[in-house]
Amino acid sequence: MKYKYNYIRSTMIFCIVGVFIPGFTAILLLGIQMFLTQIGIDCTNAWKLIWGISWIGMILLPVLFYKKLKKKETETSEKIKTNLIFFNLFEYIFLQAGLSLLFTKANTLCYVSDGQNGIELAFTGWLALPVLIFFSYLFEYHT
Repeated sequence: MKYKYNYIRSTMIFCIVGVFIPGFTAILLLGIQMFLTQIGIDCTNAWKLIWGISWIGMILLPVLFYKKLKKKETETSEKIKTNLIFFNLFEYIFLQAGLSLLFTKANTLCYVSDGQNGIELAFTGWLALPVLIFFSYLFEYHT
């Protein structure tokens, strides 16, 4: 009998960590925006670029990961676990950045200093967790 990897359990463990890391990943995203601004891209355009890449990534990454899982049926559980950790991390960041577009504007993130700019990134990090669990259900029952 073929060993079936438990995607849901592994993702639930990641989600426990994911409750505490949205601030760190938000700082990463702000750092990317600041880097883009340093190289000459306007702040609002930098956020639009980040959002565009994030939306492409959050749609494309699950498809690519699923195709990889279907092709590699003889992977060891350690290899699957490592791949799932990277998938969860990158998908988490893509979702966090991409979903923030629905809750804020680039002008708010760049020029508003009322204490709210950036908090949306933490909120959307938490919104990403149920989506990761949903993907794990798909991987669990369709591989």
